[in-house]
Amino acid sequence: MKSRWIARRSLFILGLGTLTVFLNVAKPPCAGIALERSAGPSHQVIACYFHRTVRCPTCLRISAYLEEAVKTHFPAELRDGSLKLVMMDLQDERNQKFTQAYRISNPSLVIMDVQNGKVVSWKPAPKVWSLVRDKEEFFRYVAQEINSYLGVARTAAR
Repeated sequence: MKSRWIARRSLFILGLGTLTVFLNVAKPPCAGIALERSAGPSHQVIACYFHRTVRCPTCLRISAYLEEAVKTHFPAELRDGSLKLVMMDLQDERNQKFTQAYRISNPSLVIMDVQNGKVVSWKPAPKVWSLVRDKEEFFRYVAQEINSYLGVARTAAR
């Protein structure tokens, strides 16, 4: 009985810690981190999927779904450069500044709001893992997360 209580308490504390990390995006540590700048729009949204070097079937499915969801829902934004999908190996030493800035230790999707080549805000999109078995819901979630930053650009452009 006591061991069950300890296990539940540990899970609760772990959950609070995870929630704290996800909610701590108001002042992102990477705000202002410069990305490779190419000729393109002054406002850009980047959907970046951080994956491991060796990928499991679920990671591969998430990557494929992300690519399909973005191409399906945002073809014009991909063409004009206001949206970019990036797959990044989180174990590659060259990507260490990004994994540290976004606090990445496991495969994760991060949506970034980029102004003039610098990340001004970002947020994790953790539900891709729980929705991977429901492709339609997965697509809807990814589109909603991306639109939350693309909508800011559309409103500012008016």
